[in-house]
Amino acid sequence: MEMTQTLPRPSFGEAVKTCFKKYATFGGRARRAEFWWFALLCWIPNVCASALVAWKMSVRTEIESQLTGALSDSAAMDALMAKAESCDTIFYLGIAVIGIVMLALLLPSLAVAARRLHDTGRSGWLLLLGIIPIVNFVGAIVLFVFFLQDSKPAPNKFGLSPKYVVPQPSVQQ
Repeated sequence: MEMTQTLPRPSFGEAVKTCFKKYATFGGRARRAEFWWFALLCWIPNVCASALVAWKMSVRTEIESQLTGALSDSAAMDALMAKAESCDTIFYLGIAVIGIVMLALLLPSLAVAARRLHDTGRSGWLLLLGIIPIVNFVGAIVLFVFFLQDSKPAPNKFGLSPKYVVPQPSVQQ
């Protein structure tokens, strides 16, 4: 049996750089660290969007609570309307930027997910489990378990292992 060596785990920067280098490469294999670091990067815009929506809702609630007292005062009403308009502008601009970032991250996230499945010896087409109605919840759990599994050390039909290497025998003269 051949001995294998484990390559060092990639850092956040290395993993993200690799995913962007392989932006739309669905062939090959990806390590767990590469997949999960890139998933973290893709998670950040979602958190920002959620925070932006929460901020918008809190400002809206504040404006609505002040609105009843300002019905008879036109200056106060104008100030509230200006505050609402500026809040709307910031909100829609922020959502547009986050939407563009999420759209830009869609293709590389699908590609790294397919390569991650390849690393565990499975087809990237299993990603379609996430879009089948009714099955998608169970499919997401199954995919999550697959994404958590370790790399297969041996080469498979998708290529050599990105984690394990077989040391080359030294040639002695």
